[in-house]
Amino acid sequence: MTLSGIHVPLITPFAADGEIAFDALEDLARAALDDGASGLVALGTTAEVATLAEEERRAVIEICGRVCRERGATLTVGAGSADTRSTAEALRALKGRRTRRW
Repeated sequence: MTLSGIHVPLITPFAADGEIAFDALEDLARAALDDGASGLVALGTTAEVATLAEEERRAVIEICGRVCRERGATLTVGAGSADTRSTAEALRALKGRRTRRW
C-alpha cells in the first residue's frame, strides 16, 4: 500500500457527561474526507487515546473504519502507548487489519 495525500488525525470529541460523542466523531470523519482528505488517523496523539478504555478504542476504530470503507479512504490506527505491554496488546488486536483497505 502506498500512502499519498493528506491523512487527517482526528480528535476524540466528548459529550458533556464525559462519554465519547460517537455521532460527532463520525461527523468529523465524514467532513475530513468530504473536504478532500485521502485518509484518517484514528487514536493518534491528538485523540486522547491514553484516556480511553479498550472498548472505547475499539468503537473509535469501527466508526472510522466504516466511514473510510464508505469513502474508499485509508485508515491509519495508532497503537502505541507509554506501556510496552499495552502497546503489544494493541498491535495484536490490530493484526490482520494492517493491509486491509477500510
